[in-house]
Amino acid sequence: MESYAQPGEQPKKMSDAEQGRFLTDCRKKLDAAYVFERENRREAAIDLAFLAGYQWPESIRKERQAQGRPILTINRLPQFVRQVTNDIRQADLAIKVSPVDDQSDPKLAKIYNGLLRQIHYQSSAKHVYGAAAEHQVSCGIGWFRICTEFADDETFDQELRLKSIRNPMSVYCDPGAIEPDRSDANWMIVTEIIPTEDFKAKYPGISLDGIDPPTDGTGDRLTWLTRDGVRIAEYWLRKPVKKTIGMTQGGQTLDLSKIGQAMWPMLGITRTRVVDTFEVEQYVISGSAVLSGPHKWVSKWIPLIPVIGSETPLETSVVRAGLIRYARDPQQLYNYNRTAAAETLALQPKAPWLVDAKSIAPFKNIW
Repeated sequence: MESYAQPGEQPKKMSDAEQGRFLTDCRKKLDAAYVFERENRREAAIDLAFLAGYQWPESIRKERQAQGRPILTINRLPQFVRQVTNDIRQADLAIKVSPVDDQSDPKLAKIYNGLLRQIHYQSSAKHVYGAAAEHQVSCGIGWFRICTEFADDETFDQELRLKSIRNPMSVYCDPGAIEPDRSDANWMIVTEIIPTEDFKAKYPGISLDGIDPPTDGTGDRLTWLTRDGVRIAEYWLRKPVKKTIGMTQGGQTLDLSKIGQAMWPMLGITRTRVVDTFEVEQYVISGSAVLSGPHKWVSKWIPLIPVIGSETPLETSVVRAGLIRYARDPQQLYNYNRTAAAETLALQPKAPWLVDAKSIAPFKNIW
């Protein structure tokens, strides 16, 4: 679980009442996202299982195993996925800055492009994009993140990195976000279940009482406590704020929100205006406690980026799919036909008979 604490940052402590309200709000949001995306998530999980080779219905598999009949899986889906993703992996995907004018901007764009190339190289961005595209094609959605890392163990300098999100089903997004890149999301949650003993070792003194009754994790609702694990969540929150910007005599724009008004004349401020913007905070929580945060993020957008496949908007929902979704039935039919052919071939005698003995009795000498 990523923690985005900045050097020297002192997170604000919550009172017990504030923490209770905060956790209740977060759990409601997670439940809302789970319910809104439940059907897409169920289908996406089946898509990934099909890609991995689990293609026979369990009831039919058990029946055929009990009867000793063959169950062949000739998985043709990976080759179709690779036909798409291999081109993406071979493509030189990169962010490029284009200058606006022909004076100072070309030099500035060259500097930015150099920084972006370094970030891509240090992050192995080709593999990050490839993993997200693999999930996009397989189950309809993939995710990656932007984060900061210390450049070295002996420095406070931080560098930007791109990182994969290994499980696309671990991200829960604000249902109200409609932009293709989900940049308008006001919150996102990334969850994972860690073993209970690991949780107790990492967060000593955090009680697990009052979260959920322990379950086996197979129910139709999202739980925070399983029989052998604890769910922890990385909770991203985007809050609307106002800030004042000013323009100097030289045309430079400055953020005046953190500069005292008495200093404005010294800076040569000629114009000011109040703008509506956002600030982003990150928390790490369990179902019953805030484990870390709030940590300020340096952008007005949540640094979780989706790579989305096909989306079909309906009246009350959106159906999301990848390449596997509509190949599942043909793949099952292919498996059944090849299994039936193998079964028929196996039941044939090794030396097939030509005619019945009674039929050639009068001509026995000839035969």
